[in-house]
Amino acid sequence: MPASDPALAGAAAVALTGLAEAYRPRPVTPLLPWRDPHRLVKPYIITARGRQWDDQMVEFARTGASRQLDFDDAMGSVGLAVVVLHLSDDGAYLVVHSWTKDYQSRLSRFSGVDVDDLRPVPTGVAPSVWELEVLSHERTAYVKHILSGGVDVDAWLEDALDTRPQPKPDGIPSGT
Repeated sequence: MPASDPALAGAAAVALTGLAEAYRPRPVTPLLPWRDPHRLVKPYIITARGRQWDDQMVEFARTGASRQLDFDDAMGSVGLAVVVLHLSDDGAYLVVHSWTKDYQSRLSRFSGVDVDDLRPVPTGVAPSVWELEVLSHERTAYVKHILSGGVDVDAWLEDALDTRPQPKPDGIPSGT
């Protein structure tokens, strides 16, 4: 796949081609909303191939996210948030995104070797392409159901991204 712009020739074209060839979508699993006092949270899990999750991992993520969301509340959160636990090839990532006053949001990221080892990432490190897929969906859902939809919190909670593979109707019982 040659680059169509000379600025993206040579090493840049090779790098882009390598990224494109290695990219694979990852399943996004929505969890049941977390209903905390004065806060509603839509949690998600993204898993790389071969990664599994369990309730204990979700509890670690919830504990870490809750500490960040308490801080966000003090900074002007409106009580709606999204949390993404990403079990990647190279570790675990936690994205905490809360909506605030004046059409703004707060975004915090944590990473670690595993979910019980999450630490804040350096300033400037942005979400991955898989995490951004969830955040993009959630931005659209927030505008649709909260800002433009008469503050329909139930519709916002129901509007969850789910990209898990679905069984084929004519497939074998395992879904493949």
